Amino acid sequence: MLRIYNVGPLFTEGEKKQRQYEGRKISQLLETNAVKYELSNPIDMPTSNQLDVTSKEIYQADYDRLDQADVVFFDLSNEDSGSCVALGIIMEKKMQGKDIKVYPVFHDIRLTRNGQSGLESSCGFNSMVVGILKGNNIPIYHSFEEAFNQFASDYQLTMDLHLEEIQTVPLVESYRCFSSFEADENGFHNEAYGMNLDEFQHFVQECYQESKSVGLPDWKVPQTVYLLMKGNTAIGIFKVRHYLNEALRNGAGHIGYGICKEYRRQGYAKKGLLMAMKKLSTFMLEDEIYMSCNKDNIASKKTQLACGCYVHHEDEKEYYTRCKKL
Repeated sequence: MLRIYNVGPLFTEGEKKQRQYEGRKISQLLETNAVKYELSNPIDMPTSNQLDVTSKEIYQADYDRLDQADVVFFDLSNEDSGSCVALGIIMEKKMQGKDIKVYPVFHDIRLTRNGQSGLESSCGFNSMVVGILKGNNIPIYHSFEEAFNQFASDYQLTMDLHLEEIQTVPLVESYRCFSSFEADENGFHNEAYGMNLDEFQHFVQECYQESKSVGLPDWKVPQTVYLLMKGNTAIGIFKVRHYLNEALRNGAGHIGYGICKEYRRQGYAKKGLLMAMKKLSTFMLEDEIYMSCNKDNIASKKTQLACGCYVHHEDEKEYYTRCKKL
């Protein structure tokens, strides 16, 4: 569990919107990378909406979150006194040996005009605040985006990973991805195996119609085919069935997936599967997500267990897993 506290003032409407923006961006990054986290953002704290909250209660709520934090973002641009107190608390803990990542932000256009390197400047900044950061070799960032990008780099988080429905991906790219899989690869069935590009284009249209329940035979259920995209590159396939019939309940379950060979063993299966599970959870009828994997596909079993599943039962060929919807 990664505990993050986002520190900054809330005195103006602009500051409130900035804190909300920062919270959304941090949450989206961590969810994309399947990181379990707890984000404390001052705009979302219970005390933010209480008219009768006391100063002591505000301090205690802040201190408790600072005490537990692994990562702290600071907006110190206007030297809000509360933010500076929070910085002092964190720096004391850090100097006592607690492992805390600190991302302080000063954004002020005067810094680009003073002709000095770094932040050795008195233009609106208290030297004590700057000094405690510099004295502990903590970089100071000129924008939240700069601090955010460094945070992503420090924790090796991928910012451009997402699921995209097959019909919205460029045809040549989705065709390349499907063509990299065998007809049956470790239990992942590739219906497009051996197709030429024209045939594949028709397959994509069928996938779209199937996702909308158009022309489905009685024995099939609606299914959405997603490609796991890393930027503009398709690196995996996730087939999400909207609900179960008897065959799926006793077999493949809700989700089938595969990752292209060159991207395996890099954590993408877990990240993609969690995203697929979240999408499924918004419309599925069942209380649990059903999945399965071949017994000789140890990596897939580990991925499902890492996403919160448990082995419900097994037979000679497969494990059958279950997971509460997200």
